[in-house]
Amino acid sequence: FGFERTGGEDVDFCSQATPNIMLAASRLSAAEMLRSGITLANVAGDAIAFEVARQPAEALGQAGMKAFVQTMVADMFGLTDLSADAQLTEAEMLLREYHGKFEGRIRVVPSPGEALATSLKTMRRLAALAERENLIEHIHVFPRWPMGAFSWLVRGHSPLGLLKAGGLLNERLMAVHFLAATRSDIAALARAGASVVHCPSVWMNVGIGPRHWLPVKALHRAGVNIMLGADSYGGWIEGADMFTEMRNCALMTNFLYGADSLKPMDVLRMATINGARALGLEKETGSLEVGKRADIVLLKFDRPPVQPSSDVPYMIVYSASGRDVQTVLVDGRVVVRDGRVLTLDESGVVTAAAEARVELYRRAGWELTTDGVTPPATSWLERYPDKRLAKWGARFARLQAIWNRKGRY
Repeated sequence: FGFERTGGEDVDFCSQATPNIMLAASRLSAAEMLRSGITLANVAGDAIAFEVARQPAEALGQAGMKAFVQTMVADMFGLTDLSADAQLTEAEMLLREYHGKFEGRIRVVPSPGEALATSLKTMRRLAALAERENLIEHIHVFPRWPMGAFSWLVRGHSPLGLLKAGGLLNERLMAVHFLAATRSDIAALARAGASVVHCPSVWMNVGIGPRHWLPVKALHRAGVNIMLGADSYGGWIEGADMFTEMRNCALMTNFLYGADSLKPMDVLRMATINGARALGLEKETGSLEVGKRADIVLLKFDRPPVQPSSDVPYMIVYSASGRDVQTVLVDGRVVVRDGRVLTLDESGVVTAAAEARVELYRRAGWELTTDGVTPPATSWLERYPDKRLAKWGARFARLQAIWNRKGRY
C-alpha cells in the first residue's frame, strides 16, 4: 500500500477492534513474543476505551510477561470522537486497574498517539500525569516526513516543537520511528535525553526509501539511546520477532551507510539493555548481571546456519531466529521450555486469533479470500474514526470522482 494507505487502514482496523478481538490478538502476540525470547514488551494497543485497552494488559500478564501498556490519547485527529476528558478518564481507569498488577509485571503508560493529533492542553495534562506517577511517554514522532509538513501547516510548529511546548520533550520520551530526522532534530533529542524506537521491518515493508530512513548512524554518534521495536501486534505485517528486527536493522544500516556501520554488539544492545534503559529498568533487567531479575533466554545452537561460529553477537544478530529459542525465564519462572509456551494454550490461541481476524475484516468491510483480501470501495480517510477527518475524506473522494470523469472525456 505504501505508508499513507497502510497507516490509514491500520487506524481504521484499530477503531473496529472489540474487546474479544483485542484479547485474541494480544494472546497471539504474547505467544509469538515468548517463542522468540521477548520477556519485556512495550505495547501500544492503539485503543482508547478501557474495555479494549485492558485486553493487552490482561493477556500479557496472564502469559507471564512483563509489559508497558500504552493508551493512545489524541483529542484532535485521533482514533475516536471521545473528548479529551473522556479519553483521559478511560486512560486513568486503566492506570488504576492495571498499573503494578501481576506481581508488578504490568505497567500502564497513558501517552499521546502522535504530536500532531494531540492538543497542547492534553499533552500538558499527560506530562503532569507522567511526572506525578513516574511514567514514561511513548509517542509516534515524524519530525519531517510525512507528519512534519502537516504539523507546520495545521499547528504552526514542528512535531518536536509541539512536544516541547506540551512538556513532553524530556528523558521520559520514547520517540517511535523518528523518520527523516535532520541534524537539528537529533541534537534536540540528544539534549532532552530522550530515546528512539527503531522499527526497521515495517518501513522496509512499506518501502519508504533511503532518504526517509531513520538516521541510525547519526543518532548513534550523537549518543541517543536507540532501541528496536517491531511495530506489529497480533499477526500484523512482519510479526513481533526481535531476531528479525535485529537482522533487518543491521542489514539496512550497512546497505545505507556502509559495512560495519553498526557492530553486531551495538544491535544486540538495541534489542536488550537499551530498551530497558528507555523504560527506566536498566538496573532491574536488560542484561545478565548479579542483582538483576532472572529474565533469561536460552538459545540452542546445534544446527546450520548458527553453527559453526565463534562470534556470538554476530551469530545472534545475523543467523539466529525464534526457532533457536529453547527456554525463557521471566523473574526466574520458566515460561517457555523446549520451544513450547507453558503459560498459554497455543492451539486455542491460534484458533481464536483466526476467528477474530475474520470478524475484524468483516467489521471493517474487507472481503477475505483464499489468495488475499479486497479493501472497501471507500478510502481509508472516508472511514476515519474521527468524523471531522471522515468528512474531508468524503469531500476529497467526490472531487477525485469529478476529476476522473473529466479525464475520460
